[in-house]
Amino acid sequence: MMLDHTDGTQPEDQSDTGYVKTVSQRIQTAQKRGASGEIYGSFLIGDSEFAIPVSAVQEVVNEPTDISPMPLAPPYMLGLFNLRGQIIPIVDLRILLGFSDQRQVALRRVAIIEYGEHCIGLLFDLTGEVLNGNQATRVNFQAKEDGPRDVVINGVLKFEQGNRLVQLLDPYELLNLDQVPRATKSSDQVEVKSAKGKRRNCISFQTGHTTCAIDLRYVKEILKMPKVDQSLFARGNVIGTTNLRGVILPVVDFRAFLGDGAVFHLGKTIPSERKMVVLETAEGMVGLMVFSIDSILPYYRDDVLPFAKLALPRGDYVNGCLISEQDKIVMMLDQKKLRTDPELVEIAKACQEIYPSDGQNCDGETTQVSTTRRTYILFTFEKMFALDTACVSEVINRPDHLLEPPYSLDFVEGIINLRGELITLFNPRLLYGMPPKRIDGQKVLIFRNEGNKYGILVDSVDEIIMTNVDNIAELQPLDHQGNGKRIVDDVEGCLHRKSTTKADVSVLVLDSAAVVKRCMIAMDQAQLR
Repeated sequence: MMLDHTDGTQPEDQSDTGYVKTVSQRIQTAQKRGASGEIYGSFLIGDSEFAIPVSAVQEVVNEPTDISPMPLAPPYMLGLFNLRGQIIPIVDLRILLGFSDQRQVALRRVAIIEYGEHCIGLLFDLTGEVLNGNQATRVNFQAKEDGPRDVVINGVLKFEQGNRLVQLLDPYELLNLDQVPRATKSSDQVEVKSAKGKRRNCISFQTGHTTCAIDLRYVKEILKMPKVDQSLFARGNVIGTTNLRGVILPVVDFRAFLGDGAVFHLGKTIPSERKMVVLETAEGMVGLMVFSIDSILPYYRDDVLPFAKLALPRGDYVNGCLISEQDKIVMMLDQKKLRTDPELVEIAKACQEIYPSDGQNCDGETTQVSTTRRTYILFTFEKMFALDTACVSEVINRPDHLLEPPYSLDFVEGIINLRGELITLFNPRLLYGMPPKRIDGQKVLIFRNEGNKYGILVDSVDEIIMTNVDNIAELQPLDHQGNGKRIVDDVEGCLHRKSTTKADVSVLVLDSAAVVKRCMIAMDQAQLR
């Protein structure tokens, strides 16, 4: 709420509760004095004073330090921030109202405006005071609709015989601005949640300016961006086709599909970090080119925070938002709509008709061989390994700060405090006698074993593939010397697959239980020394 700063002092209580309490007291005081007019909270942008009815203001908070930008948003729409589990879009009033973007104060304030089920945040310079409309002369404006300012400013309050002018903002017109999302207050945020339902996993990735996620159940495969060929399908968001182990797929620039930034044109060099998400549509597979794969996030249905009229050209393809372990906002895509999108379905069907498959799927497997499928996450430390995603809880970035363990073992990096859960982080290089190596962008695979969670530090997460169990072969003991023998002891099999260049590739599948057992034995031996 707005505060009276006419005495030049700051309130003692800077918390949200302090603001609400102070305004409540001032409104009650004004009402006791017989003021029958509407009560306003005023605020400053530079030397100009504005006001909003306090009935529309939910609270006032400090300017958040972490704001997630939105693609194709107008300049005044700064992005989204997380306010105690509620996603709030922020409008910079300084930009909206045509002021220079030079800040007058180091720390600005955000007024949370609430109307019905929708909320937005209004960023301004300083709080003003509580005003009684009965003590002023009001002059109403008729909206000219020449620009946002002409729509949202609907009048002026004249105080002190016209020597003090306070411009009135219409909070409801602010909620109707083009390309401004309105956060919807879900009943789940008010009512006690009785059951969270089934836990799912989603894969998060960068599309440019935005972090998105898709439920892993609907993803066929994720891999490094293969070679893309010129094709007659190259139009709109389709940049060409790729030969994925015998299956020709259309490749879609997913950033352009979502309307986020510049369109990629084939002929440019595709950066090596680009990834391709293979999605199964109603008429066949398509490859979605994304910037990078971030992590695997566990979620429940109630964890997806809802939106209304999201500021995206494809806003209807977004179910809501998830909050990552680093308090980042992740857009949860509606995978069912993606799988039935007319553009994606049409291009997948046309590609299948012109390039019919030879009875093999994208793993190079004959589809009649086996119906038992498993999904593996492929990662690298020194060489490529795999883990069954059935035991992987999530994938996170390596934390900057780790808790010190109560013991000293070289292969234990430290303890991760993950949402209040303490997880031991192992360094597999040191566990298997390899030289230590620290690189940027390391990931942590969180996996489960006998009801406990552990973390394993890896250089990168490379791919996620789905394959038949027939492609997992027992490992032949070819290397009985050095570090290879030690790693082989903790391997449950070898995954055979073809790379994007059709070369045969073998990937060792780690046995998570064997890895944990090795660590426990090393800990017991250290205690006996």
